[in-house]
Amino acid sequence: MPKKVAKGPSLFKSFKTRVFNKLLKNKHLKNTITLEHKTIYVLPSSLGWYFIVVAVLNFVMGINYQNNLILIMAYLMFVVIIIAVLMGYSNAKGLTVKFKDTFNSFSPQKPQIKFELQSPNVCQSVSLTYQGTVQTSQHVYQVSSKTQLLSLPLPYFLRGKYDIQRIKISSNYPFGLVSVWSYIQLQTYVFVYPSLEKVLSDAHVNALDEQSDNGIAKEVGSDEFESLLPHLPEMGLHRVSWKHYAKTQQLLVKEFVDYKKANALFDFTFMNGDTEQRLSQLCFLVCEASEQNTPFMLKLPGKIVNTNTGLEHKQHCLALLSTFKGGV
Repeated sequence: MPKKVAKGPSLFKSFKTRVFNKLLKNKHLKNTITLEHKTIYVLPSSLGWYFIVVAVLNFVMGINYQNNLILIMAYLMFVVIIIAVLMGYSNAKGLTVKFKDTFNSFSPQKPQIKFELQSPNVCQSVSLTYQGTVQTSQHVYQVSSKTQLLSLPLPYFLRGKYDIQRIKISSNYPFGLVSVWSYIQLQTYVFVYPSLEKVLSDAHVNALDEQSDNGIAKEVGSDEFESLLPHLPEMGLHRVSWKHYAKTQQLLVKEFVDYKKANALFDFTFMNGDTEQRLSQLCFLVCEASEQNTPFMLKLPGKIVNTNTGLEHKQHCLALLSTFKGGV
């Protein structure tokens, strides 16, 4: 008999997340945040709660036994926790955390987010924690008026596109008795590209020239169908899609992918191995062609990226490879 999966904790977590998001009122949805009265939250830390419990016990014992020394100790402990709250708030106030950039990675390397930290006064002991399914954090011992860079690794190593989750800005200064925190929620994402698997590129670079020599791709129209365009008088009637004309009464012309414009064709079906291996090989070819400034075309099942060069073309192709959901 199959076991039932417990749904209680997940339901509680989702309810807690919805309530928390409603209370925050989207005031942390920004790329730069300066900690101030409306965006700073202060509570005793775990150690602070133990400290308060001991202070309460001392207070109760002092009253029961009418011991002035124990009562004075309890009062001093309460004064310490109040001072810690005030110092913790003053320490974090004015801290500015600014999103700088994201750094995509190749699997199994982890992507990173870069931040700029700055504070008008010296801010002690600051941590940035990524609050995804797996938490990662970075700690800075001191932030001053001089801009300081901090890179926060993200817990992703499988290829894909990942939305950035909420990032917690926190400090336990002073004494570790209080927790002062805030949040920054970035409206961006990162990519983990397929791993790089070296493959010989000469065959793919010269494949189109060989096709042209063999008469396989001699003219536009003998390649793969791409789209329909409105008919113009100079186009003639031999390329008109009469099937679409019968349905829509519009003269539409079939447009085909012109493989002759590419110096290299990187085709998913030309690769060897399973899906992940093929994507890794394509990833290597795309990076190599970009470094050599070689115009190339990328062909995936159901998707064709036209010939181009440059950084934008490379990033577009790598993004498609990282989010590919098909199979062999």
